[in-house]
Amino acid sequence: MTENLIIRDLVKKFGDYKAVNQANIEVEKGELFTLLGPSGCGKTTLLRMIAGFNPIDGGEIIFKDQVINHIPAHKRDIGMVFQNYAIFPHLSVSKNVAYGLKARKVGAKEIEERVEDALKMVQMEEYKDRQPAQLSGGQQQRVALARAIVIHPKILLMDEPLSNLDAKLRVQMRTTIRKLQKQLGITTIYVTHDQEEALAISDRIAIMDKGVIQQIGKPEEIYKRPNNVFVANFIGTSNFLKGKAIKQDRGNLSELTILEKCKLQIKLNKEYEGEILLSVRPEEFVLGEIEEGKLFGEIVLGTFLGDFINYEIRLENGQMIEVNEYTKDVSFIRNIGDRVGITPKVEKINMFDHTGKESLI
Repeated sequence: MTENLIIRDLVKKFGDYKAVNQANIEVEKGELFTLLGPSGCGKTTLLRMIAGFNPIDGGEIIFKDQVINHIPAHKRDIGMVFQNYAIFPHLSVSKNVAYGLKARKVGAKEIEERVEDALKMVQMEEYKDRQPAQLSGGQQQRVALARAIVIHPKILLMDEPLSNLDAKLRVQMRTTIRKLQKQLGITTIYVTHDQEEALAISDRIAIMDKGVIQQIGKPEEIYKRPNNVFVANFIGTSNFLKGKAIKQDRGNLSELTILEKCKLQIKLNKEYEGEILLSVRPEEFVLGEIEEGKLFGEIVLGTFLGDFINYEIRLENGQMIEVNEYTKDVSFIRNIGDRVGITPKVEKINMFDHTGKESLI
C-alpha cells in the first residue's frame, strides 16, 4: 500500500468556469509539495478539495489506495493551517492545541503530553496559559501549527500560512515550518503566491494558472528550465527578447537572430524555424565591450545589492532589460550613461515558440 497522495484528473466548477481543470499530481510520502500561482489560479480551491471542504466535480483523490472523494473532512486524517490562523479567541493556547485531540476522544493524560510536545516543537511552551489576544501574529501562527500537528495527521495542508506576517517574520517562520516538516516527516501540501517562499521551502512545486497546472518540478528545475513563458515570467525575473530561429544543416542546430542583430548558435529539442521568444534571467547576460553581432545598450540605473549590482539597461530598440553583474567577478560599478555590449549565455537561456506555450530547449 502506497501512502502517496494521488490526484487524478481533478475538476472543480463554479458555474461554467473550471477553477481546477484536469489536475494530475502525485505527492510523495514525507514531501513538502507547494501549489504556487497568482490569486485566482485555483490553488486554494484544489487544497480545499483535498481537505474535503469543497465537493469534487470530476476526477479522484486517492490516499492509501482508497478514493477519498466522499469521505467527510473530519475523517480524512488531515491537519490544516489557515491563512487567518482560525484559533479560538476564548480558549488558552494549550486548550486551542488540545481541541482536535478532545474531538477525537483522546485520554486526558495523553492530551496533556501531546500538547506539551507540540508546543515545544514550535517553541511556545512558555505561552501555554496565555489567551490568543496576548500573542503576536507570529506566535498565533505557531499555535495554529501546533494545533495541526498535535493530532499526528498523515497529511498537513497549509493555506497561505505566512501572508499576514511581516517580511522578516515570514522568513523566520518558513524556516521553522521547513525544519519541523522534515523532523516529523509529514506529507505537506503548501499553498502560496510568493515565489521566493515556494523556492525556499519546497521539495517540489506545481505552478498553476487559470485552473491548469503549467509545470511540476523541483525548485531549481522550474527556475532553470520553465515549460513556458508564463512559468518563466512568474518564477524569478526574466527578460523576454524577440528573435528568429533558422534551422541549420546538422541535427536540431539552429541559428538565432535576436532583435535582428545578435546571432547565436543553439541546439533545440526539436526542429523549428520561425519567430521565437527568448527568456534570459538577469544573471544570464555577460556585459562587455560593444562589438559587431552583439546587443548593446545604455545603463539607466545601477543598484548595488552587496553580492551583485543590478543594472537597468535600455537597448537600442528602446526595450528595458535587467542585468546582474556579480561583485566577485568585477572590481568596479558601471556608471549611468555607459554604453555596453550585452551577450546572453547560450547554455543558460530558455527559448519558446512564438506563442510562448512551448519550450524549444
